[in-house]
Amino acid sequence: MVKKNSITIDIICLNWSNETQNKKINKIMELKKKYKEIIPRNISQLLLTDFSHLMGEFYEMQSSFLITRYKFHNSLETASIINSLITCVHLSIVRQRERYLDHDLSLKNFFLNLENLPDRNTTALKIVQIVNSTSIPKETVRRKLKKCGEQGFVSTNKYKEYYWVINDSRKDSFVTIMKKDIKALTRFTFNVSNLLNLNLNSKLIENEIELNFSFYFYHFLSCQISWLKMWQNKIKDIDLILITLQAIIPAMQFSDKNQNIKDLGLDNLHTLLGKTNKAYEISDASISAASISEITGIPRATCIRKLDTLVNLEMLIRDNKTKRYFLNQSTSGRTKNIMTKNNVSLTINIFADFLSIILNALIRKK
Repeated sequence: MVKKNSITIDIICLNWSNETQNKKINKIMELKKKYKEIIPRNISQLLLTDFSHLMGEFYEMQSSFLITRYKFHNSLETASIINSLITCVHLSIVRQRERYLDHDLSLKNFFLNLENLPDRNTTALKIVQIVNSTSIPKETVRRKLKKCGEQGFVSTNKYKEYYWVINDSRKDSFVTIMKKDIKALTRFTFNVSNLLNLNLNSKLIENEIELNFSFYFYHFLSCQISWLKMWQNKIKDIDLILITLQAIIPAMQFSDKNQNIKDLGLDNLHTLLGKTNKAYEISDASISAASISEITGIPRATCIRKLDTLVNLEMLIRDNKTKRYFLNQSTSGRTKNIMTKNNVSLTINIFADFLSIILNALIRKK
């Protein structure tokens, strides 16, 4: 992005007199030297070296994101499908800047942007496109889209493509969810920026995301779609990830406060979760079907069934006396299916790309 902007500025410079041009070019070169672009690898390394703190924040952000979607749609598969359609809306809104550079991309202007899109077909997807972006089985996508149509979340065009719609009664709920997302994203981005010594304040980050809402949420939702697709391919049930997060978060919080681990990397980060000691066992780092149901909105009976699935996958262990669930104390067991090095690495890489985009944009804004 810096390169594109630099090329554009250099072209404009050609219209100036030679003397003015040389002064401007020298100034541009000074700014280029001063500006250090944040690359995804920087973010990935940071997330690994401060894993217990930053990834704890990351898991909380993801938990909040998934819970709001589950409660809104009663299904994370449905939410993943809707996210694909909303991402197309954001992209179409961002592309309005191809015609008008100062086009308002803000959250405040979102519904007006939606109404004024010149062609809703640009936001529509065929079933096969949704299947490819989510990895949800075709018949499941077809069934979910039919139900979403009945509920007024999607509509179709003459080409049998689906696009997202929202009625007036749901707009306030949508804005509430978006503002919750923005706050969670702001908190996580701020913590990352602090460790990179970028000197960004949280209010600046929050205001910037709201001001250029469609730009940031096009990238944010694209990351979420990729992340959920990864889990759909690996374990076929993304509800399990939401429940797993509820077990990981208290364990991460406990580890962050009580473990003094340095130089944590991909090769040893799995030793952090589920440390065997009595303090851990009597801490709040455990979950129950009732607590999961209350937090996520997933019915208690479903929680019990899915918790037992996670026990069979060796991610969790069940205490028969208390009927509470802990992260499996056996690293080798816990890392067979979900907390594998590859899964953690893929997660970090997916969101490192997004964070590099948002941080570079914020640095230029500042």
